[in-house]
Amino acid sequence: MKKILVCLAICSALAAWSQPELTVWKMNNNGQTASYWQNSTGNPMNPTFVFHTSAALADVTKMCYDNNYVWIKSEGMTVNMGKFLNPGAPSAQNYTFRLPRVQTVPAGKTISPLVGAIGVLTNGIPIYGLSNAHFYNGTGNNGMGKGVWNVEVYLSEGFVLDTAFGAHPQQQGAYHSHAKPYRLFSATASNVHSPLIGYAFDGYPVYGPYGYSTPTNSASAVTRMKTGFSLRNITTRTTLPYNGTLTTTQYGPPVNSTYPIGTYVEDYEWLSSNNGDLDKYNGRMCVTPEYPGGTYAYFVTINASGTPEYPYIIGPEYYGAPEADDITMGAIINIPPTAICTSASLPTGLQNLNSAPLTVNSFPNPSTGLFQISLPDVSGKTELGIYDVSGRLLYSAATNEQLITVDLSGKVIKGIYLLRVVNQGNEYNTRIVFE
Repeated sequence: MKKILVCLAICSALAAWSQPELTVWKMNNNGQTASYWQNSTGNPMNPTFVFHTSAALADVTKMCYDNNYVWIKSEGMTVNMGKFLNPGAPSAQNYTFRLPRVQTVPAGKTISPLVGAIGVLTNGIPIYGLSNAHFYNGTGNNGMGKGVWNVEVYLSEGFVLDTAFGAHPQQQGAYHSHAKPYRLFSATASNVHSPLIGYAFDGYPVYGPYGYSTPTNSASAVTRMKTGFSLRNITTRTTLPYNGTLTTTQYGPPVNSTYPIGTYVEDYEWLSSNNGDLDKYNGRMCVTPEYPGGTYAYFVTINASGTPEYPYIIGPEYYGAPEADDITMGAIINIPPTAICTSASLPTGLQNLNSAPLTVNSFPNPSTGLFQISLPDVSGKTELGIYDVSGRLLYSAATNEQLITVDLSGKVIKGIYLLRVVNQGNEYNTRIVFE
């Protein structure tokens, strides 16, 4: 039996500690099901709310990754969803999202879809685009889908969104956030950098509304991130923002009391003269608590009174290259068998998930963080990971050996952790204790 000292090439073996795209997700670790408040009357002006418990699992049910991607599975629901005013109820959606771990920044930008998902919150609820799926069709806002003049979502239906996640369900039961997912950052004071609350489909993080006043200085004061967008100074709708020309059949309605400025997404434009903190994608290059070396990041935008402010979360275009299958929503996204996964069952399912008699042992157990792992006598590469009770991956490695030494001294706190081992598609688990 071979032996190898894996003092964890501290940079590589402990790399998972500094990878928020693997650790930020709110995993369902106890089988908790989703719950929500429904307006039983269906009348936004005279609501009656009834609390319901769903059979669907709440939050993120599975997270997988390899060197290139992170896969997130969820039903798109969470616990105690807010009191939205529109009729209908949330239902399980069986989402699988794929996020790039290595982002690319193309010269030609991709439009952030006006309708449907454009990103995902850390609890597995999707972020939706800037329109309510209606557009001006020449006689009124009766077009369905995407047109030239697309009805802006917050002015048209912001009043029906709940205050928990700025969210509501659409007709098929897909609960989604449009603006100000308040519950994800409300516990953090406004003089502290906002937490990471999700990821856009281009793989860049999304933060709450407060960031460092100097983008590259984490010691600078924290301030509200101000949008660079404003309403256009127009009275007729004969051009699109940024000098986009139209034919007469594409003109929108005049700006009046029926179609006030702000009715359409195309009524807004980004101007450098607005002196906003964020660019036209609603983000910036900066350091954050999770990315002290710097990253591009999107921010939630609110005004000084806390009211959501256009473009709310992600701008009309992506800064990076998004995953096309995420945007399609109907596309089948498969998780490859080689990906390393943690699921809702892992922290509580400490038993062997297979009926095979092979076992994994660690000794000494309990330990102070320095211990050896004895792996099953199997062939090929073995992947192993150590998870805390919240389901966060704290350590990962790949080995062809059967006995390895791991040194996590000073890297973990006292408690119970799960050791997960995968070889040739088989999975083995055992509990380890640090004291």
